[in-house]
Formats: sequence, C-alpha cells, structure tokens
Amino acid sequence: MNCMLLPRIKKIISVAPYTIVCEWTSGEIRAIQMEEKLKEWANEPKSVYKRLLDKNIFTKVKLDVASKTIFWDGLIKMKGTDGTLFDAPLDLDPDVLYRMSIPVNKTKNLDNIAA
Repeated sequence: MNCMLLPRIKKIISVAPYTIVCEWTSGEIRAIQMEEKLKEWANEPKSVYKRLLDKNIFTKVKLDVASKTIFWDGLIKMKGTDGTLFDAPLDLDPDVLYRMSIPVNKTKNLDNIAA
C-alpha cells in the first residue's frame, strides 16, 4: 500500500461562500468547492456541518499552519479530561480536501471560480 501523503494547504488565497481557493505545498493553486459535500454531510443526524452552510460562518475559515489544513473556531464541543465540555475547532482532513479540489488556472480571474 502506498502511504504517500497528498499535498497540504500552504495558504488560503480567497474565500467565497462554499469555495476556498488555496495554495498547496505542491505549488498548485486549487479551489475546494464544498457546497454539495456540505449538504451531503449536513444530512447526517447531529451533523456539525449544518453550521457551515451559514455563509457568515463558512467565510470565517482559517488556516492551521501546524497541520496545514483549514478549520473553523468553536464549531464543535469536546469533553475535557475533567468531563467539562468546551468549544473546539472543526478541522477537515487535508487529503479529503485535496481530492475535493480542482486546479485553478493561474491566469484566470480567481474571483470567478465560485461562479
């Protein structure tokens, strides 16, 4: 089995509702178009992904420079070792994101990618 890792996210270039354009560690510029996948994930019982369908929440995405993926602050609850609940970030697997993404032509206007 090939355990080679896919590229990781180096930089968020632009964010529009449900599309995030990123520079990857491979040097590629790729757009992660998430609307359909978020709608699919949101159908699961108790899904935290429903909150990402709110455009105001979705566009607050951030880059985790350590794990080289994207996340949203405070979207999930986690239980501490003492049993108390606390807000935690919702992050997504960068391998999944890479597979979901499509290459962006660098000469193309990036603002039109979400259209």
